[in-house]
Amino acid sequence: MKKILSLLFAAVLLVGLLPAMPAMAAEISATQTDQEVTYTTDFPEQPVLTLTNLSAYDVAVTVEVYDEVARGNVQTLHFTLLAGDAPLVVNGYVYKNLTHNGQVNTYRYRITTPGGFKATLYFAQTMHVHPETKAIYYTQVHNGYYPRNTVSSFGPQFRVIDPKLTKQWYMFTPIDLSQQGRQVFTLVASNMYEVGEVYVDVYGDMVSVTYRYFYDGETDKVKRVDEFLHFFPDFNAVTDVEPGNIKSPFAFGQPFSISGQLGGDTNVLMFVRNRLSYYRYPMPTVQFARNYPKSDARMDERGRMLGMMDPVPGLDLANDHNYAN
Repeated sequence: MKKILSLLFAAVLLVGLLPAMPAMAAEISATQTDQEVTYTTDFPEQPVLTLTNLSAYDVAVTVEVYDEVARGNVQTLHFTLLAGDAPLVVNGYVYKNLTHNGQVNTYRYRITTPGGFKATLYFAQTMHVHPETKAIYYTQVHNGYYPRNTVSSFGPQFRVIDPKLTKQWYMFTPIDLSQQGRQVFTLVASNMYEVGEVYVDVYGDMVSVTYRYFYDGETDKVKRVDEFLHFFPDFNAVTDVEPGNIKSPFAFGQPFSISGQLGGDTNVLMFVRNRLSYYRYPMPTVQFARNYPKSDARMDERGRMLGMMDPVPGLDLANDHNYAN
């Protein structure tokens, strides 16, 4: 027994004398450019990644470029970042020739080191044909991730009509529930992207509200977080727009009576405030469409909604929109 204890003590002492291993989590940093880059015949390569050695020793780095459409690596790069060296800039180029104007292909950069550092960065390349010269060029953008971002149905913004009410970008949808059948409205996330649709179905006195997100269930780049539905009789009744402060009797997929829960009022304001985690390019060949709130079509749609609203004493029902124009 004494011999065994002596051997164990010697082993512990030997481990204690070994040099401490450096912390692996902070070996390097890997950042992707936030700016759109353009590849042309004159400029076939552009800076896309910056790798920085954060440690006091040399680090071997592997960068793999993975094609999310073809489901395979299209390039593997190996670098050695010397201790104390300046950051290393890595160029990108067109990884696959596409066939038509506006075609999209998404990729990911997987950066690893033998010490355990891992980073995954997503991006998309789009083919363009110049309308006049017909020259082909490509743009590359970061496939941005938007975690737990708010989603509203398209319409006027609370803050535009009454800046004192909220600083949030939430929208609401004036709606006429006397219209039988289905009405469809766009769901806008982050006040920027059209990510789905909300459906209002009226059958006699009963109303059912449901919704869907585009590509939901087809990809792990679209994930529901939570949902909220409420109806205000008019804007004067709006005193708070935070779902946690509103006890709403309404819920998606649960039919309700106009006469029973809205007092027979069919000219109401629908308030949807969901949250969604998503990527700008949810699928390998598509992106969420940008919402342009000041386009002619959106101005007309919002104008019709404002025209349905009851007057609000002291406030201007301006057909305007803040942010992400």
